[in-house]
Amino acid sequence: MSWYAYVDESEPDPRFGAGTYVLAAALIDQRDHETAQAAVAALRLKGQRKLHWHDEDAPRRKLLTETIAELPALHLIVVKVDQSATSERRRRLCLARLLPELDRHGVLEVYLESRERKQNQRDMKILDAMRAQRQVGAQLRLYHQPGPANPLLWVPDVVAGAVGSERAGEPSYLDRLSGLTTFYEA
Repeated sequence: MSWYAYVDESEPDPRFGAGTYVLAAALIDQRDHETAQAAVAALRLKGQRKLHWHDEDAPRRKLLTETIAELPALHLIVVKVDQSATSERRRRLCLARLLPELDRHGVLEVYLESRERKQNQRDMKILDAMRAQRQVGAQLRLYHQPGPANPLLWVPDVVAGAVGSERAGEPSYLDRLSGLTTFYEA
C-alpha cells in the first residue's frame, strides 16, 4: 500500500488545556484518494470555501465526524502540551514526532495546509534535518497546499477538532473515531 497523509493542526480552547497543540494526520491509501476526496468535498455547504471545525455547529460536527469515520483512513494524532513554549515551537515538536511515524507507515506524500511562506519553509527544514539524521527516508515528500484547494486537508481538521472537543468535555466526536486513531506525545 502507498499512503498519502493529510495534516492539519489545532490549538484547543486554552480554558481546557492551556499550551496544547494537536497535529493530526489522516492516512489514506492512494487508491482511495479520489473517492475519499469526493465524499469530503460533498460536505461543503454552499458558500463555504472549506470545512473548518471551529465554524461548525454540533449537528454539522456530528455529520462530519460520521462521514470521516466511514472513510478508508487511519488517523495519527500528536499532542504537545507546554504552556511555556510558543505555538511554533509546539508545532515543530509535533511535526518532528509525526514525520517518523508517517515514514514507518509507508507514507510517500505528506500534504499540509499552507501557511505563511516562512512557516512553510520551517516545516521543510524539519524534514531536511530529519532526513540528514536518518530519522525518515529520502522517499518521504512534503507539500503545502491552500486549505480550500484540497478537501482531504479538511479531514485532519475535523479529527483535531474532535480532540479539542473531547478536552472540552464533549467526547462523542472522538469516541466515534476511536478505532481509527493512534495518539502520540511530542
